[in-house]
Amino acid sequence: MQKLLIIPQNWLGDIVMSQTLLKRVKLENPDTKIDILVNSTFKSLVERMPEINKAIIFDCKHKELGFSKRLSLAKKIKGNYDQSIVLSRSIKSALIPYLARIPIRTGELGESRYILINDLRKFTKDNRRKTAFRYASMFTKKEEVLDEKYYPSLKSDPEKIKILSSKYKIDLEKKIIIFAPGAAFGPSKMWPVEKFKELGEKLNKDFFILVLGSKSEKSIGDKIVTNKNVINLCGETSITDAIDLMHISEFCVSNDSGLMHLAAATNTKSISIYGATSPELTPPLTSNKQIHYRGLPCSPCFEKICKYGHYNCLVEIQANDVFKSFK
Repeated sequence: MQKLLIIPQNWLGDIVMSQTLLKRVKLENPDTKIDILVNSTFKSLVERMPEINKAIIFDCKHKELGFSKRLSLAKKIKGNYDQSIVLSRSIKSALIPYLARIPIRTGELGESRYILINDLRKFTKDNRRKTAFRYASMFTKKEEVLDEKYYPSLKSDPEKIKILSSKYKIDLEKKIIIFAPGAAFGPSKMWPVEKFKELGEKLNKDFFILVLGSKSEKSIGDKIVTNKNVINLCGETSITDAIDLMHISEFCVSNDSGLMHLAAATNTKSISIYGATSPELTPPLTSNKQIHYRGLPCSPCFEKICKYGHYNCLVEIQANDVFKSFK
């Protein structure tokens, strides 16, 4: 039995997309035992992935080297794995497999990781921007089409759904919609809050709307709430709460964000809005989707802030355009 350690990038969307790799490994080698290295924030998320044997917890800030922490963990897991696959391109992310003397250490060269990575994968510039495709292709040296059978799928928890429905007094007689108006990346990914509010007003008679996001996005959620059929849950739900709420929702309207990728891995229809990024590179991995993207000459720019100051790639997407996705 092969023992494999996956080291993803510790961002919500990236961890969800990394399930494409897990599925491919399991489909091609069902007996492989897969562990995944994540920070404690994402432990409950990866436990919703049936391919995972165990989550190895490692808490370290994004800009922190944390060499002593990495060495300590490497000593604990030394001898446990036959191969590691490192999905990030940073030197830091490749240290633990090297220090743990894992025999096969797969990944891209990245930051000149000549010794740290001994099983190199190479991608064209265009293909390496296709995040999920790149992740799934890490298992072999041959780049392949990202088949739908590799798309992420996160388990629901029926008991937790009952608790959440009662706690937030969710009207299950109405069809439920998730609004996810935030994006950690920055404003160039965020559809204007006024348009979310306008869309909510068009939908509120027939739907029950839950606004999800981080604590820092609570003020955004407050602006969207206009009546009793809209609830602002920003900062009040965990990642797994969001998964379960998405499983009982018919639609999720979101920017290109981690919550968009969560929605794609559940039963809900993903209605996704793109501005500075491209749906060709990081699409919601589901066949149940509708994408709104203007494709202006200046986009995708991949900038956090619009250098022209107009954000036309988002502003020109009208609430009425998105409303048609519900028909």
